[in-house]
Amino acid sequence: MNHFLLINKPPGITSFTVVKKIREITGIKKVGHMGTLDPRACGLMIIGLDKAVKLEEYLLTFKKTYIVEMVFGIGSETYDREAKKFTYEPQNLNEKDLEIIIKSFVGEREQIPPTFSALHIKGKRAYELARKGEEFSLPKRKIVIYNADLKYFEKNIFSRAIVEFCVSSGTYIRSLIRDIGKILNIPVITSFLLRTQIGKFHINNALPYKNLEKNWKENLISAVDMLDLPSFLVLKDAIQKVRNGNPIKIKEVKNFFNCSNPILLVDENKELLAIAYYDGNLIKPKKVFN
Repeated sequence: MNHFLLINKPPGITSFTVVKKIREITGIKKVGHMGTLDPRACGLMIIGLDKAVKLEEYLLTFKKTYIVEMVFGIGSETYDREAKKFTYEPQNLNEKDLEIIIKSFVGEREQIPPTFSALHIKGKRAYELARKGEEFSLPKRKIVIYNADLKYFEKNIFSRAIVEFCVSSGTYIRSLIRDIGKILNIPVITSFLLRTQIGKFHINNALPYKNLEKNWKENLISAVDMLDLPSFLVLKDAIQKVRNGNPIKIKEVKNFFNCSNPILLVDENKELLAIAYYDGNLIKPKKVFN
C-alpha cells in the first residue's frame, strides 16, 4: 500500500503519537510522518503508509505555511510556552517597525535550530541533552523564507502579533521568532503555532485526528497524487523490467515528453511502479515499488 494520509494534529500530542495511533488502527507496521510538529503545535501532517515512507526525500522540497502567534517581552529557553522558567521585559513595540523587520526576513538565510528540538546529537535527542543542562551546539542550516505577512498586531506591555510564514522544509519557526526578537532586541516567545499547508495540500483537506479510526480508508491519497512529478504509463511488456529495476527505453512508455527529473512510472491502474530518471534514450528506475 503506497499511500498517504493528511492528518490535522491537535495540540498536546507528539507527532509520534499520531504515527503510533495510525499503526494501531491500520495494522500497517511501517508508518512515518513527513515532517514533525512540536507537541504544542497543531495542524497539517503528511503520513506515509508502508512503502510510501520511502518517498520522504521527494516531499522535503514542498513549501510549508504556518500561522504563528508571538508574544513580545517574554522570553524562555525553549522559545515557546514549554519552558519551566520565563523572563519578563515589558516593551514598547511599534507595529510598523515589526512589519519592516518581518519582511526583511524574506529570502535565503542561515538558521540555528532550537536546542530544545528533536534533532539527534551523538545518538541523543537535543531536547534530552538540553533538559540535563548539557552544553552542545547545533550546526547552522540554510532555509528560505518565501513570504511573511503580519496579519494582526495588538499593542500592549506584552504586545502580541499573528504572522503567516511560507518557508522551506527544515525551517524552525521557533528559531525564526527568536531571531526576529534578536533584531528588535526584545525577548519573544511562540505562543501558538498552526501548520496550514504543505505543498499543494491544505489543512482543510486533512482528516481530524479524532476521526482517524472511522474515516482513514476513504481519505487515502495515492503516491502518484501526492508527488507533484510528471508521470508516464509504462507499456505492458516493459512493466516487469521496471519491477526488476532494469532500465527501459523511452519508446516503452506512452506519450513521453521532455521534462525535469525525476519522473514517475505507473501502470494502467495509475499505481506507482518506480521513481525514475531518464538519460538519453533510457529511463532508469531509482526506487521500485513492486
